[in-house]
Amino acid sequence: MPLSYEDILENLTEAVIGVDNGLNVVVFNQSAEKMTGLSRTLVLGRPVSDVFKHDGRLVEMLTETATDGRLWAEYEERLSRRFSGPIPIGITTSQVFDVLGSPCGAVALIKDLSGIKSLEAATLRKERLAYIGEFAASLAHEIKNPLSGMRGAAQLLSRRIKDEKLGEYTGVIMREADRLNGIINEMLDFARPSHLNRRPLNIHRVIDSVVLLMREADAKEAPAFVKNYDPSLPDVYGDEGQLTQVFLNLVKNAKEASIACAPIVLTTRITTDFQIAPKGGTSARTASVEIRDSGSGIRPEDLERVFTPFFTTKAKGTGLGMAISLKIIKEHGGHLKIDSTPGSGTTVTVYLPTTEV
Repeated sequence: MPLSYEDILENLTEAVIGVDNGLNVVVFNQSAEKMTGLSRTLVLGRPVSDVFKHDGRLVEMLTETATDGRLWAEYEERLSRRFSGPIPIGITTSQVFDVLGSPCGAVALIKDLSGIKSLEAATLRKERLAYIGEFAASLAHEIKNPLSGMRGAAQLLSRRIKDEKLGEYTGVIMREADRLNGIINEMLDFARPSHLNRRPLNIHRVIDSVVLLMREADAKEAPAFVKNYDPSLPDVYGDEGQLTQVFLNLVKNAKEASIACAPIVLTTRITTDFQIAPKGGTSARTASVEIRDSGSGIRPEDLERVFTPFFTTKAKGTGLGMAISLKIIKEHGGHLKIDSTPGSGTTVTVYLPTTEV
């Protein structure tokens, strides 16, 4: 069969939205349906302002192009979607003319920039982390020695001071010095390269050990866990101690975010959503571990900064837990993703290479 304009239009990866002079939608290809979550049967023939009530800028651009001939090229905006959060897009508009050369409408070509923006954010995060890691290592070494001296002096004073009130003050000094020393050690963990002892691991045993630690640490306030494990999941290839640290941090975060008595859902599966291709090797099958809570979710402006060192919304947090977790997973050749909607909880997904190709 000969190639038709309709075939080309329907197979474009970009969304194509066309309006007539009355600003009614007359073109809405398959990519537009996928990108917006709207069916063309519900869209065609309706005013563009009704279809895109939450995307006023897109409506303005199509209106100005159709009525005034003003064109837009690769204009970056955000597009609302029916069943999920907004996505970054690039919009290019053109005025449409009939066979007599008279304007008869406008068309918008819309690109999904989610992948590009994700790569840009990852590159920027990598550069920022490298700088902060170098700075943190230098700062930690400069602080650690005088801090040890201060704690030692406070300890000697506590032995010689007989006044109980003054003794309480030296106790405060030592406790705060220990707390600061813990933060410095976290900074050093973040800054220094990890030495991984990688071997085949049953990831379910690692997660179960984390659950057991949580229950032993606080039996009264330990959350309930729902385990949706894939029994056929192959071993992952990783460092047991490092991965235990990651999952302990993620489960603690889920516990702190969850509504009282609400369970934390742990799900494992083989996934095709994320493909791991190590350098110089054959791509391994990918295991995913999901940790889902029922908390209040993360605000969009905070979600962009979750992995930034020293960023935290907790009163006593250091802001290094997620940055260190991401670092460990990256060193394993994996990936860490967070999906969260305010009021609907948070799902953290860890992707790790398995021992199977």
